[in-house]
Amino acid sequence: MAEKRNLVKDTSDQYVAIRDHVAEKYPEQRWRYEAIANYYERVSKAKQRGEELAWVNFATIPEVFWAMDVIPISMDGMSGMAASSPEGASEYIDLAEEHIPDYICATNKISMGAVMAGAMPVPDMLVHPSAPCDSALTAYPLMAEHFGIPYFCIDVPYFRDERCYQYLTGELRRLISFLEERTKRKLDIDKLKQVMEYSNRAHEYKQKVNQLMQAVPCPIRSIDIILDFNAVTCLAGTPELVDYLETRYEITKDKVSKKQGHLAQENFRLLWVYAMPVFDWSLYSWLEHEYGAISISALNVFDVNPTEDISDTDKILRGMAEKVTAVPMLRECGGPWEYYINRLLGLCRDYKADAAVFGGHIGCKHTWAIAKLIKDRLYDELGIPTLTIEMDVFDPRVASLDTVKAKLDDFFELILRK
Repeated sequence: MAEKRNLVKDTSDQYVAIRDHVAEKYPEQRWRYEAIANYYERVSKAKQRGEELAWVNFATIPEVFWAMDVIPISMDGMSGMAASSPEGASEYIDLAEEHIPDYICATNKISMGAVMAGAMPVPDMLVHPSAPCDSALTAYPLMAEHFGIPYFCIDVPYFRDERCYQYLTGELRRLISFLEERTKRKLDIDKLKQVMEYSNRAHEYKQKVNQLMQAVPCPIRSIDIILDFNAVTCLAGTPELVDYLETRYEITKDKVSKKQGHLAQENFRLLWVYAMPVFDWSLYSWLEHEYGAISISALNVFDVNPTEDISDTDKILRGMAEKVTAVPMLRECGGPWEYYINRLLGLCRDYKADAAVFGGHIGCKHTWAIAKLIKDRLYDELGIPTLTIEMDVFDPRVASLDTVKAKLDDFFELILRK
């Protein structure tokens, strides 16, 4: 009988093995994997150490949890790691579909199926925002009820204005009360201030890195988009993220000053205007080697302003309220379609994109409604062609790696003919 998988331990072991291998063979590159490997190692040992785990959606800001000594673990990040593993995550998707509709997002199905299969521990609590995902809003409360997990939803308004930020400030107060009740600990304002200092410094470095990524040729690898997203999602508010992004910034700045790109010959600058497949990360190096196509940016790039005033709790929560609405995907998809379109037009201009790819995740019905509008606006205003791919970010049975590559082959052939 096959040994039962432990996704948290498997993820920890994978990152630790990568970190240690890189440390031995390429010690100057160890920084890429140090912080995230240490994080997953801590997550995998949390239960033995008596530490509390919070399942969170990727759009849930982690700072409040670190301030309360609760370890946030992104369910979407774990789903991505499961999907990209050699075994894949289809068994968890299939198991979940015995209990919930098949049109629910695969990331939610992987999480639910993994817990049902005993491959992930039941967390101490589950927290997510109400936007941007209808699937999460449907699935998370059902999962919380089914597994008996304390549950909190951060209600996010539709529009972005002062009334929204004031309302979200109140929601964050409710979240703190929820955490205090579950942990039996009061929020330490001094610790919160320290967390926000780390958060501010990290986001300052991330904004500087974003500016450098706009250089031609692009100085970083395509896969770094995914690595940075995962790191910020988990570690915002920690000193480890500050060290990681500071190193990223210094190395990237040096390359830009020398006009060095990641590719010897950069032919195309691709911008992923929705989801990026994570079931096989080799796609991005294939694009680089086959077409000289660098994935310069994506919808999931953090561009969050630091909280200017962290002198007291009220000002910190008000700053956090703005951050909630600036988290990737919630920023674009959590309100009127103009938020999405304007963001994409700005990204394509700033990053000097030659082409765009709309990774049409089948679990995200809300974005398919404006896929054609996105394509038309990018072409009419910027002359940028867009490839639309129907796929599942986590499940290659919907569109395999070969299928995705074939569509990209046709797309580049068309561009080259023109």
